[in-house]
Amino acid sequence: MSTKRFVALALVLFTALTAVMTWPQVAHMRDGVHDPGDPLMVTWVLAWVAHQLPRAPAHLFDANIFYPERNTLAYSETLVVPGAVAAPLQWAGVHPIVVYNLVFLSGFALSGVGVALLVRRLTGSAGAAIVAGLVFAFPPYRIDHYAHLQLQQTQFVPLALWAFHRLLDTNRVRDGVLLGACITAQMLSCMYYGLFLVPYMGVVCGTMLIAARSMPRRRLVALVAAAAVVAVSMIPAGRAYLGARVVVGERGRQEVADGSARLRNYLAPPEVNAVYGAIFNRFTDPERRLFPGFAAVALAIVGLWPLSKHEHTKAQRRETAVRLAYALGLLLAFDVSLGFNGFVYRALYDHFLPFRALRIPARMGIMVSFSLAVLGGYGAARLAAAMRTPRAKQIALAAVGALILIEYASKPLPLWTPPLAPPAVYAAIERDRGDSPTAVLFEFPTGHMEDPVYLYYSVFHWQFLVNGYSGFFPPSYQKVVRGVADFPDGASFDMIKSHGARYLVVHGEWLYGARYETLIPQLDRRPDLRLVTRIPWTREDHHSEISVYRIDYSLSLSMPP
Repeated sequence: MSTKRFVALALVLFTALTAVMTWPQVAHMRDGVHDPGDPLMVTWVLAWVAHQLPRAPAHLFDANIFYPERNTLAYSETLVVPGAVAAPLQWAGVHPIVVYNLVFLSGFALSGVGVALLVRRLTGSAGAAIVAGLVFAFPPYRIDHYAHLQLQQTQFVPLALWAFHRLLDTNRVRDGVLLGACITAQMLSCMYYGLFLVPYMGVVCGTMLIAARSMPRRRLVALVAAAAVVAVSMIPAGRAYLGARVVVGERGRQEVADGSARLRNYLAPPEVNAVYGAIFNRFTDPERRLFPGFAAVALAIVGLWPLSKHEHTKAQRRETAVRLAYALGLLLAFDVSLGFNGFVYRALYDHFLPFRALRIPARMGIMVSFSLAVLGGYGAARLAAAMRTPRAKQIALAAVGALILIEYASKPLPLWTPPLAPPAVYAAIERDRGDSPTAVLFEFPTGHMEDPVYLYYSVFHWQFLVNGYSGFFPPSYQKVVRGVADFPDGASFDMIKSHGARYLVVHGEWLYGARYETLIPQLDRRPDLRLVTRIPWTREDHHSEISVYRIDYSLSLSMPP
């Protein structure tokens, strides 16, 4: 079977399995996300990349949140590659939630296909490759991070290793360029995994280069080409992240320690795991549910089992070196996932600046699953080779694959339904601002879980927001949140006006009790506010209204309510 045909068939298979393993997500592509937090933020990120690339790519990282701060896209994952790949869908008018879910589910399927492609190259067994793909596509870790689209974007991890093996075989510069492109794509898909990939490849690829016992000039040139591609391609993002770091700082040691895994976490699946969720519930810690599956571990052990004394051809010695390399990668990934409870991460945190931006070292657990997938691919190939007939091989591999999927299966997850369209108040702002190309909005209340919803609404109007929601929050916005604690007092309006807000949007659907009804008469009496529109709006079972005011800067900054 040709490689193209294998990839096409694997893509169909993993797409179908993704629909099954994440059910009922595929039935709610337009009206279902995990929750109103990170999924809405990431919907905004994907839409922002598509919006900004054709208009002002030089200002891609100057997103429309936390006004007037710059580099605000770099306060969290930038998702440049997924956003760029999905941009034609956004331009064609596909709903942002549909785009989000397509990108989200593609992370599962493409990650499985990537590992299958890699393991097929290493073992020559298509069946073993599919089994290995299952281990990486559907581990419980992914369900634990169901709200985090960015943490599903692992497809370039196996492709980077696949490109390295090509380079090792051919010594071609174009394969070096391909390797560099895959590493860059992973960094611009999920910076967490891109950074984790660097020490991982340093160990795995370094081991294989040492085992090769020679460094032909062409191979060295190809490796330099790979490094050059990464270095040059990452300059814009690197500058943006460094600029963001000046504003928001870095993760403190205690915060990183809290996100470090412990050995017990590798026995912890999510609570929704259909087989082990209740049994191993006592081992769970937030964002540190790293259970890789017993079948995957068993396959990896089979894959690592030493060759017999009669198996010592040159090809077999090379295979042994590869298996050793991924075994060392497995040990590194496990230790790094332990964060400050291990050894390596302390050095990474102390001596490599980018690692100080990472809050949860336990996320390196996905590289443990990747290592187990590759080693398990060798184990599955050995298992198939032990079978006497082709039919027996198929049955054995199918049984192992089914066992893996059963261990990884989850109960159906509840989904949250986002509004399909924004409130009409934003269209009223568009009409009111006339010829002005953009305006600055301040939306109240702020500083809580309503902010991701404001980001989602901005996908439909793209005005600047004083508000924001991200992995980091700049001090200027934290000051705003504190400054409006007694809204609508004079100090609150001083703060709002100091950020250049032109419109005040008051969301009654987020104000409970009689707060909205008490607030609106006070705002209506202010001479520096002009009512633009007031409309009813419903959020779930909460019926209220939204009011929009234009702020008049011709009056003094501080006005009594």
